[in-house]
Amino acid sequence: MYIIVIALAIIGGVSTLLVGLSKENQKENPNYMRKTRKNLTKLLIIYLASIIAFIAIWLIFK
Repeated sequence: MYIIVIALAIIGGVSTLLVGLSKENQKENPNYMRKTRKNLTKLLIIYLASIIAFIAIWLIFK
C-alpha cells in the first residue's frame, strides 16, 4: 500500500515539474489571469478525483 502512495506522489511531483518547466508554460499568457475561477475549478476537480481514487484503492487493498 505504501508503495502505491509513494509512487503516486513521485509521479505527481515529476509531472508538476515537467509542466512547470515546459517551454509553453514559460510564455506569459494573459488569458490565464482572466480565467482564474475556471482554472481553480479544474484544479479542484483534479484534486477531488485523486482523493476519491486514493480512497477506492485504499479500500480495495485494505
